[in-house]
Amino acid sequence: MCGIAGMIDLSGTRPAPRGVVPRMAHALYHRGPDEDGFLDRPGLHLANRRLSIVGLADGQQPISNEDQTVWTVFNGELFDYPEKRAELEAKGHTFRTHTDTELIPHLWEEYREKMTDHLRGQFAVCVWDSKTNDVLLIRDRSGICPLFYAHRKVDGNDWLLFASEAKALFASGLVQPKPDLTGIGHIFTFFAMPGPVTVYDGVSLLAPGKYLHLTPGRGSPEAQLTQRTYWQVTYPDRGHEDYGADEAKTVRDFEDVLFASVTRRLRADVPVVSYLSGGVDSSLVVAMACKAIGRPIPTFTVSVQREGMNEESEAKVLGCEPVTVKCGHDELRSGYPELIAAAEFPVIDTSCVGLLHLARAVHQSGYKVALTGEGADEWLAGYPWFKLN
Repeated sequence: MCGIAGMIDLSGTRPAPRGVVPRMAHALYHRGPDEDGFLDRPGLHLANRRLSIVGLADGQQPISNEDQTVWTVFNGELFDYPEKRAELEAKGHTFRTHTDTELIPHLWEEYREKMTDHLRGQFAVCVWDSKTNDVLLIRDRSGICPLFYAHRKVDGNDWLLFASEAKALFASGLVQPKPDLTGIGHIFTFFAMPGPVTVYDGVSLLAPGKYLHLTPGRGSPEAQLTQRTYWQVTYPDRGHEDYGADEAKTVRDFEDVLFASVTRRLRADVPVVSYLSGGVDSSLVVAMACKAIGRPIPTFTVSVQREGMNEESEAKVLGCEPVTVKCGHDELRSGYPELIAAAEFPVIDTSCVGLLHLARAVHQSGYKVALTGEGADEWLAGYPWFKLN
């Protein structure tokens, strides 16, 4: 999972107040218990809490390019990193580690702001070029990895604080957790928090497919904090939909894309497991993962303690023997406050408590990476409210 945080002087190169960024990083310990790392430069202070998945021995962050002029902290995974690394090496770039994070400074060197076109995966990124003092904050296309930020004046100077979770901003002591009624209204209207508005006053969320391009000392804070779009989903106009002239080919093409996607997500230097329900989404993911690896993978299933809703038996049809996690009324009631604390906003769908228990079971079993069937309904409009949104 990992967590990133930082503090940037938007006016120039003043030092940050002592202890602020370490406090922010400590608030993210649960996201990255394996190690931490910091970069302190005049006007720029970066932190990372790492959950090591790729490049276990040499993937410590922050990571730089060859001459240490470009630095990055990164939460997520770039699934095509072997292919992208080979492309960059062919262009003359030299790599010192085995981690996907090292792609980022080299992508900046090669493509500058257009590096966003070459990031494939789930990510929240901060990259800094010490030669030009350019800073990019980037969030992945689907918004899987969160990135919060707040603009604050400290001793009359403009600072940007950013972090993977809002609680890290609050840990800085410079951002107060005050409610934003507009953001709370978004939650109860859309059942989600798409951003940039959040449920906290003065705290923004970098929206999916967006980035911030900062050059401290140049331009107003308002201009620098304008979110820019590098990608957005598009839909055909009514009457111009392409349903595919050959239905069998359309199905095969969809299966090929999905199988390639699952296969890429199995690239890790640690074992990969999966959530598994009795539904179509996670069942397909698990079946394809087992096919790609050539054996059953460990699975984890929520056993809902209510008649007609328990999918435990259906989850065993793939030949996997899932670890089952019981979740009934008592677990829902007792776990809801913890869910809110983790999500950092009101959660309308109480089934997320089951996912919280499932994630805990994965962790307690010693695993770090789990595939899921999450996201399918959003992209394929599996429920009526996704059609409306």
